[in-house]
Amino acid sequence: SFRYQNVYGPGQSLSNPYTGILSIFSTRIKNGNGINIFEDGLETRDFVYIDDIADATILGLTVPGISGNAFNIGTGVATDVLTVANTLIKHYGKEVPLTVSGNYRLGDIRHNFADITKARKLLGFEPRWSFDKGIEQFCRWVDSQPIQQDNYEASIEEMKQKGLYK
Repeated sequence: SFRYQNVYGPGQSLSNPYTGILSIFSTRIKNGNGINIFEDGLETRDFVYIDDIADATILGLTVPGISGNAFNIGTGVATDVLTVANTLIKHYGKEVPLTVSGNYRLGDIRHNFADITKARKLLGFEPRWSFDKGIEQFCRWVDSQPIQQDNYEASIEEMKQKGLYK
């Protein structure tokens, strides 16, 4: 059993506002729209590049004697949301306003990053992609895609209607 963290990379949906902040922020920036940063922007996630996910999955299928184990698969590195937004803006070369609103989604956790000690020890898993290296590849791919319709505002309205947006 694998617990994948925030997986990203070429091929992910850029039009679905529920696929994570890299897609949301990229689509907002490419459309020239500002970015609403929830909480104080210092909440963190573990962003793991798709190639590392593929490597870990292959190890999980081929390393003998690991049945019945659960593994956290990520980088083990926490990256805050403000860093994510500023990094994307820099890579796309398009200035958009950042607003740290203090809003939040009910049920979100403040910090989430993987302890990959067990995956390293039993699988021999070692992430090869840093956030900086992976985000460069991701942004290069996004730049090659048609600009998607920005559905962020509709997703916020839906969360408000369901009482999940504060």
